[in-house]
Amino acid sequence: MGGGTTAKEPERADLKLLLIQPGKATSHHFHLLRKSWFYVLSGTLRVSSSFDCWQQVLETGDALELDPGEDHTFLNTGTIDAQVLEVGSPGHLPHDKISFKAQDVVRASPPGRFWQRNGGFRLKAGGVDALEMACLCHNSEVDAIGLELDGDNWSQRLARLEWIKRLPQQMSLFLVTHLTQPRLVTAILHQLGCDTLQWCGSANHQALPTLYAFVRDHGYRIVHTLSGSHDRCLEEINRIRSWTFPLDGLIWQPEVFATDDPIIHALEAMNIPWMVAPIWWRDDLEILKKNKNFIGIDVRETLWKKQCGDAGMLTMDPEKIQLWLRSMR
Repeated sequence: MGGGTTAKEPERADLKLLLIQPGKATSHHFHLLRKSWFYVLSGTLRVSSSFDCWQQVLETGDALELDPGEDHTFLNTGTIDAQVLEVGSPGHLPHDKISFKAQDVVRASPPGRFWQRNGGFRLKAGGVDALEMACLCHNSEVDAIGLELDGDNWSQRLARLEWIKRLPQQMSLFLVTHLTQPRLVTAILHQLGCDTLQWCGSANHQALPTLYAFVRDHGYRIVHTLSGSHDRCLEEINRIRSWTFPLDGLIWQPEVFATDDPIIHALEAMNIPWMVAPIWWRDDLEILKKNKNFIGIDVRETLWKKQCGDAGMLTMDPEKIQLWLRSMR
C-alpha cells in the first residue's frame, strides 16, 4: 500500500466462468452498478454493443473492461468452446442486471404528449412510483410524469419500475436523476422508454457537456433543473449561458417563490422554454403565463398527493391533479 493511502475494506467481487459453444451467444444486457473485466482463456469471440455501435474480436489471452451501462453480448465465432473468466465488482445484486431485449432499437421513444403539444401550457407530475398513479395522470391528460432515480437507492427504485411497460405511451416520461455516466443514463432512458432526461444533481457539472451530448446523439430531449437558493440559481443560469449545446427546457425549483422574482427575468433572457416547480399551491400562478418562454408547471409529489394512514404514506389525490390542470389550461 502506497504512502498516504487510506486502508479500507475492499468491495466484494464475483468470479464467473463463461462457457460459450460455437455459434452461441451470451445474453445481451448491461449492469447498473457493476464494473466487469473479461479474460479470454480459450477460443475466439466477437463482443458487440448496440448503444455504441461497436464490435471487437477477442482471442485467447485478450482482456476487456466494461463500465456500468455498457451493453454487451459475446458471440463464439470459433470452432471450439470458448472460455471467458468474468470478474465483476460489486458482487451480484438482484436488481443490477438489465436485459437488453431490443438490440435493433437504440433510439429514443417517439416524443410524448409534452413535446407534441403545439402551444398552450403543460403540466408535469413528479414522483410517480406506481402504475395506478401513472394511469391517473394519463387519464387526466397530464403531459408528462417524472420517474425519479436519485439518491443512493436509485438502482433499487429502477428495479421497482417494471410496471412502466404496461403504461400507455401518450405521456412523456422524464427520467429525473443525478447520474452523469453517459452510457448508463442512456441505457436507463432506453430501458424505461423515456423521451426526456431531466438532470437534477448538484455536483460534477464538468461532466454535463459530455452527458448531454451523448444523450442528445441518441435522440433524447434534455431538461436541466435549477434548484437551491436565489444566488445559486442565478449562478447556474450564468453557467448555462456558456454552454455550446442546446437545452430543450429548464425547470426552476425555487426555495422561495415569488411571481416577480428576478430569476424569472433571467430565465426569459435565456430564450429557452422553462417551467416552475412551486413549493406550494398559489392562486397567482396565472401571472406567469405572460412570459413568452414559460410553458407550464412541474408539480412536486407533495402537492398532488395526500397522506394515507398513520404511517404518513403518500397516495394520489385526483382532485389536486384536476386543480393543477385547470390552472394551466
